[in-house]
Amino acid sequence: MEAAVNEPGLPVEIGHIDRELGKLWESGGDTKTRASLINLVIYSEDPCSMDANTELLSSIASRHAFRAILILADPGAAESGARAWISAHCHLAGHGGRQVCSEQITFRLDGESAAALPNIVFSHLDSDLPLCFWSQAEFREPLDEQLWSWVDRLIFDSRTWKQPAGQFALTGRIAALADPGAELCDLNWTRLHSWRLALASLFDHSAALPCLPKISSVKIACGPDAKTTALLLVGWLASRLGWSLLPGTCFHAPGGQRVDFSMSAAEGEEIASIELGGGGFSFSLARSSDSQFFHASLHAPGVPDSVMTLGAGGECLADTLLAELGRSGRHPLYHEALAAVEPLIREM
Repeated sequence: MEAAVNEPGLPVEIGHIDRELGKLWESGGDTKTRASLINLVIYSEDPCSMDANTELLSSIASRHAFRAILILADPGAAESGARAWISAHCHLAGHGGRQVCSEQITFRLDGESAAALPNIVFSHLDSDLPLCFWSQAEFREPLDEQLWSWVDRLIFDSRTWKQPAGQFALTGRIAALADPGAELCDLNWTRLHSWRLALASLFDHSAALPCLPKISSVKIACGPDAKTTALLLVGWLASRLGWSLLPGTCFHAPGGQRVDFSMSAAEGEEIASIELGGGGFSFSLARSSDSQFFHASLHAPGVPDSVMTLGAGGECLADTLLAELGRSGRHPLYHEALAAVEPLIREM
């Protein structure tokens, strides 16, 4: 792993981090106030992630105060070493030039030093605030029981996983190790919120609602890295409409009809479109990768064809993360959607 080009703050000795943070706030005088609502740990093994993650934290600091512990690890490095930096993300609050600031402590752990991850996290948490742990690297065994027992919200992105079936199995084991109140938060599910909302709104149309229990085909076009996203979306449909998965890629609906499901390739990294059809009716929802809108079309017997434009909202990483950090509840629909398509995920 090559060293990051830009240092993410003021270099400090790991044993003196708290003392140096105190000096950092003293130097700001009365113009800066430290604020924190959560402990946010971001763990990555991507050598290019340090600058991007620091920029991401800076972009969300004005909307969600935190103490961030950013960790870049290379467990396979030939030489062991540990370095640390401190910094603050500040923004103006009201009049008078007063700034509210969130702390960032950054670590680089190479070789055997990467095994010190639990100690690094535990020793630098901000009091008893909730711990949100975002793993940008894939999970691996053996699982550290002590680490996961401390986590209140485990954040991950299943869209980035190379072997989703194995990773989902590990997250299930992590959930068993965590506190009963802990929650698994998949950013891949969070970014599907606008798709789910738009699909549901299609059936607000008086001609569309009677067609809902008669759907017999689902077709999703998606990029090569969005297959797990597409499966979560069809899993949501299946769990809401009571479909049960049959051998192959089809479902059995409560009305007795078979619902065929297929995925096709599209450009980009996301879902491009979804089409729902049945006897004489069809509904479609499409979105280009650079658009803030969905384009919807409805064709149903006895009514003129309808074309609509629906707001899709932003799907940048900062917005997705803020949506997750702003939640305090659980994700029951996510777990139901995942269970509905689990056999299909195992086949990926």
